[in-house]
Amino acid sequence: MTSQTKVAGVILAGGRAQRMNFENKALMLYQGQPLIAYSFFAMRPLVDELLINANGSHTLYQTWRVPVIADMKADFSGPLAGVLAAMNFVDADILLVVPCDAPFITTEQLERLLREHQLYQSAITVACCGEQIHSVFMVVNTHLKTSLEHYLAKGERKVRRWFMEHQTHYVDFGDHTRGFENINTLDELRAIV
Repeated sequence: MTSQTKVAGVILAGGRAQRMNFENKALMLYQGQPLIAYSFFAMRPLVDELLINANGSHTLYQTWRVPVIADMKADFSGPLAGVLAAMNFVDADILLVVPCDAPFITTEQLERLLREHQLYQSAITVACCGEQIHSVFMVVNTHLKTSLEHYLAKGERKVRRWFMEHQTHYVDFGDHTRGFENINTLDELRAIV
């Protein structure tokens, strides 16, 4: 990004984790580290400010020493609610969004998202691997906050439908799908190596 462009990052950890027996997915361990650690350390070198979106006890995230913010409504409206909460909190032009359950994501992959966001001057930039869209790995211009507020106020929650309302650029990582794998169930967590 240019020296004038301020980039904030948010890790989405605000879901119910129903498929994880309602356990706090972000803090479940993979190879001795909480899942959220992988997203945190991949994003940290790339952003001017970093925060965590969580709807549970914020004290659980104190060790990360970054702001922890909740959705505006306590109805678990999905990832876009976390994006909006971050937009309302940060003072940045661009928001880098990553989920809390992606232990293989790399700084290089996120850096490519940011680089192509600037190159194509998109409103939104999203990772994909061929036709598989990884919609919670995105870069979004924060001036879309009003658009997102209106979208959620209408009861909409589908991330890709909101993308269709804006100039969205998809970054194709081809066969390099590993970084975008996320953990949705306890079985998946036990199975990953």
